[in-house]
Amino acid sequence: MTPARNEDGFSLIETMAALAVVAIAGLALVNMTQATTRNTAAVQERSLAMLAAENLMNTELLRAGGPEDRDGVYRMGGLDYEWRLEVSATDAADLVRLHLTVGQGDAVYAELDTFTRPDP
Repeated sequence: MTPARNEDGFSLIETMAALAVVAIAGLALVNMTQATTRNTAAVQERSLAMLAAENLMNTELLRAGGPEDRDGVYRMGGLDYEWRLEVSATDAADLVRLHLTVGQGDAVYAELDTFTRPDP
């Protein structure tokens, strides 16, 4: 009588295949986490830029002498945003259009438009 072979457990090949599947799943998870982190940072940056744009537009609307073409740097949330306000005439004689852009370098993160009456 031949002794019975113990075939309980996994073979080396099965173990290596399982480890390969786990490693591939781990890499996919790491890549997804990195993409989520990048997207979260971009959303935060754009949200802060929109808050900065709203603050700047309100400041310009309340400024004595009325709005005029201007630009500058606005610091918010530890970031410096470059902004530019363009004031242009409209078809209505008693309204002007204010167009505000906020960004960094060539990237525009927020834009606001509104209309107001110029000071008499």
